[in-house]
Amino acid sequence: MQCKNCDNTLRTDYSYCPDCGAKVIRNRLTVKNLWYDIIERYFNLDNTFLRTFINLFSKPEAVIVGYIEGIRKKYLNPISYLGIAITLSGLLVFFMRKNSGQFDMDVLGTGQ
Repeated sequence: MQCKNCDNTLRTDYSYCPDCGAKVIRNRLTVKNLWYDIIERYFNLDNTFLRTFINLFSKPEAVIVGYIEGIRKKYLNPISYLGIAITLSGLLVFFMRKNSGQFDMDVLGTGQ
């Protein structure tokens, strides 16, 4: 088996390439596998997204100064964070608008 990133020869029991450190992926790319990868990458306990999100609310200066000074492994890339934030905000607005008529009727007491 060859590493897809650096073409190093790999043993079959390796989970990571010893030369470049890339994870060895053995399964096909399906929607299910893609979904699991997204969940694992952004929502596991030891990930950069949650750490960045929590620290931006509790100590934003430390996150910003740390990233500028070169602490990059600890926090999520700002462009990725912005993309996730925009996507989540867009979904929130979409679902709130979709159900806003129902909420208005419930407030007026004329909901059916």
